[in-house]
Parts: sequence; C-alpha cells; structure tokens
Amino acid sequence: MNNINKALSLTLTALVSTAAVADDKNTNEFSFGGRVEAQGFLTDSHYSDEFTARLHGQGKYQLNDAITAVGKVELESIFPNSSSNRNLEDYTRYAYAGVETAYGALTYGTQDNAVTYLTDFTDMAEVYSGYTNTHIAASDDRAKDTLLYSVTKGDFKFNASANFEESEKGGGVMVAYQLRPDVEVSAGYATTEATDFFSDSSEVYMLGARYTKDSFLLSGLVQKGSVFDDDFNAVDAFASYGFGENTVSLSYNYLSADARKNLDVNFLAFEYGRYFGGVALYTGYKVALGTDTSALVRENADEFMFGARYAF
Repeated sequence: MNNINKALSLTLTALVSTAAVADDKNTNEFSFGGRVEAQGFLTDSHYSDEFTARLHGQGKYQLNDAITAVGKVELESIFPNSSSNRNLEDYTRYAYAGVETAYGALTYGTQDNAVTYLTDFTDMAEVYSGYTNTHIAASDDRAKDTLLYSVTKGDFKFNASANFEESEKGGGVMVAYQLRPDVEVSAGYATTEATDFFSDSSEVYMLGARYTKDSFLLSGLVQKGSVFDDDFNAVDAFASYGFGENTVSLSYNYLSADARKNLDVNFLAFEYGRYFGGVALYTGYKVALGTDTSALVRENADEFMFGARYAF
C-alpha cells in the first residue's frame, strides 16, 4: 500500500504542478482510497442487482505562501450481473486540477457544478435522494469540462461554474449563508444550452435550507424552471437521525413537468443503515406516489433495496 500511495502522490503532483516534489513532505497532502459496493433491488417483483468499485486519489502541493495546487481523480467501474446483457462500464467521476488561494479556489475538469453544494442539502440518502436535478447538465452532481470557482468568507459561501462540453454548454451560480450554527440557507441558478439527447434549453432556480442539531438533519430544496423547454417544478425533502452506529432517514422526491411526463418523479422512501469502521449495511423501501407504478419506470415504482459497502 505504501508503494501505491507513493506512486499516486507523484502522479497527482505532476497533474497539479510542474514543480518537483519538495523535500519537506509536510507541505504536501496526498490521499488514496476507494470503495466496493453491492446493491440489490426488488422492483414490483422484478429483481436486479449491481456491483460497483471506485478508486480515488487527491492531493495538495504548496507552491508558495499564497498558492496551493490541488487535484483529484476518481474512477468508477460498474460490473454487470449474470442476467445483464451490457458490458463492464467504466467512467470518470472526478478528474480536475487547479489552485487554492486566499481569494478562493479555481479548478477545471470533471467535477461538481456550482449548485452541487446546494443540491447536496437533500441528496443525502444512500439511494433514494437526488432524483430531481439529473436532467440539466449545469445542475447535475458533476459535469465534464467544467470550470469552478468557490470562495468561503466566514458564514458566506459563493460558487460559480461554467460548462464547456461540446453538447452541454451552460453554467450556474450559488450563494449560501449560515444564519445560525444549526441553520443554513442557499439559493442557486443553473442553465444548459443543450443536452446529449435534446437541442432544447434548460434552466432551474433553486432555494434550499437545512437544519442540523447533534445527530438530527432536516433539509429541503425547491426548484422551478424549464427542462428541455418544458416548464417544471420540483420539491425535495430529507430527514435523518443517527443513534450509535445506526441511521434512519426519510426522503421525499417530487418533480412534475408539464408535457414530458416521462420525467415526472413522485415517491417517499425510508432507509436504515448501520455503519461501523469502513463497512456500511443498509436497506430501504420506496413507495411510489404517482399514478404510474410500472417496473419500466423505476423512479415511480414501489421498490425494496438492500446494499453493502466497504470503504478503504
């Protein structure tokens, strides 16, 4: 493992800086890790499963007193089950480099969007959350060819991003403010000129808030705008409580598009997880609240799931 860490550290240093590794290793921060995860789903009597593996490495290299170079790479592989016809799928979750200064951080590559900080208010469940912001490139969790600027000053945080991928140009901004130690509010805007599958424009306005007290979390996110030139509105809500090595959570995901009913989402989900060391065991049940509960539309079908994960 020490040899792997050393090799990855040198690779990341080359990625974020042309300077050689300094003799004083205390000025550098490098880490390497990963996870393996297996999940099973029983969707209206139809069973499916999925196995994934991730590897990541990230590092910081202090160029001088004012500038620190940063970089991160995370790869994921999805292994098909015995009944699947698809091949092994590999993709890059993160691959970016940039700098941190007293005036904020500037990074470029495959990474979070500006509004990801806001959508993470409610995207906290193991499985059943974050379903309402995946159709707009600039508001999705991550995007390719993205320039991200982020700065935090006291209780105030500001993010701005621009997406330069050929088929999904756009961008977004986000502001967040810590009203009290246990209350944070945020607002954001994201727009995409085109998508992989449609040439129509999309945009979304967001308002979010979260309350944290000890091991209790309550958060909400409201979205309104257009997706593929069709008006939509969405509401996410999430609550969780942790006790000892256990966590229980409740998620609500709702999205309604005027004309594109195939994008609609409407469900309530319960989850339970047990966490000890690098091991997580979890299970949950999703109750479809919409009229379409067929297994062909997974977001709107009753579903039981279970999973196990080991992180290192």
